[in-house]
Amino acid sequence: MNTILVPVDFSTTSLNAARYAVRMSRQLKAQKLILFHTYGGSYQILDQGAEVVYETTKVLLENMKAELNALQQELNLIAPSDLQIDKIVSDGFLMEEVLDLISREKIDLIVMGITGKNTIEQKLIGSNTYRLASESPVPVLIVPSKADFTSVKHVALSLKFKTGMMEETPYQEMKHMLRELGAKLTVLNVADDDYRTQPADIQSGVTASHLMFDDIEAHIVYLGNENIVPSIVNYVSDNDIQLLIAVTHKHGFLQSLFKGSITKQLAFHTDVPLMVFRAHED
Repeated sequence: MNTILVPVDFSTTSLNAARYAVRMSRQLKAQKLILFHTYGGSYQILDQGAEVVYETTKVLLENMKAELNALQQELNLIAPSDLQIDKIVSDGFLMEEVLDLISREKIDLIVMGITGKNTIEQKLIGSNTYRLASESPVPVLIVPSKADFTSVKHVALSLKFKTGMMEETPYQEMKHMLRELGAKLTVLNVADDDYRTQPADIQSGVTASHLMFDDIEAHIVYLGNENIVPSIVNYVSDNDIQLLIAVTHKHGFLQSLFKGSITKQLAFHTDVPLMVFRAHED
């Protein structure tokens, strides 16, 4: 792995994600970590003349640079000696800026924090993180607010077993990440009564799982429970799993914001970080 991007807004959650990313960089053997902050949208609503907007922008920029410098110095104290920590400040908008940075800086992984105690907070606070995870061409690691880094040795992948699963699952990218981590894999199939009503889909999923992952240390577990998210969360908690992987599909912003996505629910309810890969879609 070469470069990790960490968007920060200086909230407790994003600062924890930055610390997590630095500690994880050692296991991934990353060469560079970029701290990124954008204050885009913070001053556009001001309607008090160009001079006020200019002065406001100037103060914001100076403050953000000072905070990023302080964060960079803190992280250097816990970073591997060969990790280069850079910082970028922008006045653009998060989605556009991050997608541009992915291409320009050759980003391999994005690490972000997430929080939200209730449904409204989850829809509003988590919207940027989840939207980015749905649109990013590289995986996005979503770090819970209280997560502490521990070496990743066991990873769980949540998949919906169905016909066509292999075609939409970015399994080569997942295996590359697993090999860099040196971790074993458990593939979780969680579905209510599909194994009874759609046995062909389940068999297709089992066959696809073997074809995708038989060349690494992996096994398949079926969790037969209609409460999908609690089943996954409980399995992860009970089986010493340090990282959960899920696949998301690209939707329009409003659709993804209010859609009852399993991946989005996992992002808020799991106590371990969730790495999201975007599905291969036509």
